[in-house]
Amino acid sequence: MNAKAMIKGYGKLKVGMPKADVLKLFGDPTGCRTKDGVETLTWKHSEFKGFMRGGTIVRTVIVDFVDDKVTGYDSENMDRSRF
Repeated sequence: MNAKAMIKGYGKLKVGMPKADVLKLFGDPTGCRTKDGVETLTWKHSEFKGFMRGGTIVRTVIVDFVDDKVTGYDSENMDRSRF
């Protein structure tokens, strides 16, 4: 997954969305955990921007599911330039 696809997919996330639809947006997660009935999937994408442009940027999307439905989501570095 590239930065553009990750940013676009994040803009489509909605509470209540089925897990299958989230997997279509982001593909296989890079991390997974389950605690107290909440499954949390994580996707990470890193890209080297060059030393003058901040080095490596790691974008992260974190989505929580209960009964295979999105209950919440968050991100890191989604607002950083992809150029």
